Amino acid sequence: MSIIKKVFPLLSFIIIFRFYHCNGIKSDIRHHLGTRTPYRIKCNKDDFKIKFPNCKAHKIWMLLRHGSRLPSAKDIVGAQTVLQNLKYEVLLQHNMGKGLLNKEQLQTFEHWTCDMPVEEEKYLTLEGQDEMVLLAERTHNRFPNIVKQKYDNNSFQFRYTATQRTQQSAKYFSIGLFDKKNAHNVVFEPALKVDNTLRFYKDCDRWKKEVKKNPETFKEQKLYGISKEMNETLANVSKYLGLDRVLSLDVVSLMYKICGYETSWHKHFASPWCFPFDATSIQRLEYYFDLKHYWSDGYGHNLTLRPACMLLKHMFQTLRNETRNATFLFAHSGTLLKLLAHLQLYKPKSHLRGDYVDDERPWRASNIDCFASNIAFVMYKCKDGDKILTLHQERVIKLPMCDEELCPLTLLEEYFYNSIHNCNHADICKVS
Repeated sequence: MSIIKKVFPLLSFIIIFRFYHCNGIKSDIRHHLGTRTPYRIKCNKDDFKIKFPNCKAHKIWMLLRHGSRLPSAKDIVGAQTVLQNLKYEVLLQHNMGKGLLNKEQLQTFEHWTCDMPVEEEKYLTLEGQDEMVLLAERTHNRFPNIVKQKYDNNSFQFRYTATQRTQQSAKYFSIGLFDKKNAHNVVFEPALKVDNTLRFYKDCDRWKKEVKKNPETFKEQKLYGISKEMNETLANVSKYLGLDRVLSLDVVSLMYKICGYETSWHKHFASPWCFPFDATSIQRLEYYFDLKHYWSDGYGHNLTLRPACMLLKHMFQTLRNETRNATFLFAHSGTLLKLLAHLQLYKPKSHLRGDYVDDERPWRASNIDCFASNIAFVMYKCKDGDKILTLHQERVIKLPMCDEELCPLTLLEEYFYNSIHNCNHADICKVS
């Protein structure tokens, strides 16, 4: 049976422990799980129609990260070996009176298992399906003039990357828009093996050479990984679990990831791998991974931002020239983060560094790139011209180059002139 149907760990276990509320975990932890943060605690659930005087919503272009998914094959194997063995060590140590886990937490540890098939790595989960359905329903309610309940192939465009998680995300999003009966009529564009719009970085040789595979990209993350604060965190986590040794950063990072995955999948029980983290340690792990995403997907290298023009060019061309009223594109964390940076959103005052934690940084993956993150551009026909409203995580935001939330389309086209007219993937990504 598919792990998606079984729901990891075990349904019976979830039912037994669902009343524990978070099993002693501070709720604050749920807000600091990086790219695995649950969308349900970050999104805007208000779905009132968004109206402006003398304006009418006309078109929408929306980019969505896939919903909650299973881990990578590497992390599944790590959970089944490293964490499974660690679980027994923790239980043994507590039987000898060591460690700080309470009775309920120990019961959760005892029942914890990892039976995810490696071949289903990164598959969309049940929670991921729900995220897409609910997000689509709210989108329809906000813009009923654009997103009409009756599907019309001439009015809608659905496109996803060549992955199961984005394909399934698109499917369940369409169910939320049109209900199951009408969703069967939806035509999805064929996924491209090489997609220079939705995954413009994957086939960008220059970016892969100068950023992704460049050791300098991860210098700041590695620096923070050996800092006094991180060593203190590793020691505290190990002590909480009752261990006679200090866990490595790799193991604690795996715990942090599985804590995030299991928290995102399930609303009513806590992952035992969250127990050792307090508000301080969870934010240190969050910053450790923020350094990675900042330098590889954000403002760390100017080259990272440039090929995102492919996506922005698609947006402007769609809103200006396409006959379609609604475009929904399903992609990945790397796509969304690079586009946010191209738009100059969430830019810190200075580069994030490994020797200093910027607690006030706007670039925080937990807030800007949780599961099912999305950004939408809505074109309004107004008496004084076409204007663009931008929403991120379903909240209206003001773009940095605009004076107001409802921004003139002509102003944006002028500001992003090069992104529209001088954007050539081959030229940008050619290795010199």
